[in-house]
Amino acid sequence: MQLPFKANKKLLGGGRNWIILVFSLLLAFFMWSMMKLSRRYSSYIKYQIEVVSNIEGRKNTARSLDVLVIGAKSTGFNILQNRKENGNLLHLDAVDAKHFHGVEKTDIFYLIPDDIKKQVQDALGKDFVVESFATDTLFFRFPEQWNRKVPVRENFLITYKGQYMPYSPMTVRPDSILIYGDRDVIAKIEEVVSYPVKIDNVSGTLSGVATLKEIEGVRFSHDEIFYNQEVGRYLEKTLTVPVVITDAPSYANVAIVPQQVEIRYREPFSNPARYGIRDFQVGISYNEILHKDVVKPRILKMPDNILSIRMEPLFVECVL
Repeated sequence: MQLPFKANKKLLGGGRNWIILVFSLLLAFFMWSMMKLSRRYSSYIKYQIEVVSNIEGRKNTARSLDVLVIGAKSTGFNILQNRKENGNLLHLDAVDAKHFHGVEKTDIFYLIPDDIKKQVQDALGKDFVVESFATDTLFFRFPEQWNRKVPVRENFLITYKGQYMPYSPMTVRPDSILIYGDRDVIAKIEEVVSYPVKIDNVSGTLSGVATLKEIEGVRFSHDEIFYNQEVGRYLEKTLTVPVVITDAPSYANVAIVPQQVEIRYREPFSNPARYGIRDFQVGISYNEILHKDVVKPRILKMPDNILSIRMEPLFVECVL
């Protein structure tokens, strides 16, 4: 039997009311859940810890053999996202080797989580506040690696502004590093080299960091070197200085041609001094004269603050 039109309309209207009611309840539940999950709670979360360290003679990376249980405060959203049975993976860079303690005659090392609390907090970020650790000790396996100490060769391409020069040699720290890897590979490595550092028109003290070139399959104890060089303005002066013969016996009769050389030296612009012939000495050894007719004189004496010095001519003739 067909219901009148007005009855059908009434039933349809009641169905719409039920749909609206269910939707309202779902929306209310969603809003309530969002509000609850947005609040901050204290809870325990699990993490497996992956560390990078620099324990001498050992591989530099390892994962904890067990999980670290962290008591932390965060929003319900973050706690739910990090609730995994086997724990999430938390990566910690540059964990100081001093925090690791070796188990005798094994590759096992352990650390106390409280010693790295700040690094754990930094790795978790601002979304979590670390309150405590339920795990009192974490164990790691760091297998042995072959290692060898090799020198560092810098690769600097530097030009100096006119009237400027180095006041000191370039120094690098460290000047040698440990390399780790397969025994046959590292046995063939005699040095490590930095990437080129090109600096032009330098007019002041140089300092900075240079990166070392990677070698496949090899780990370095340091990836960078620090360099420093004092640079300043200079004055250049010339003097004519006689050439003397050292260790000559009293009966020796030697003629030197020329008897004098011109020296051209540089000194700091900020601390000029009035030097004379007596402040320098250029000489040749009598023993050299006995074996050579042409000898290169040497600088036997000069003031301490001379930056560089050269002679003209470089050689003299000797006639006995």
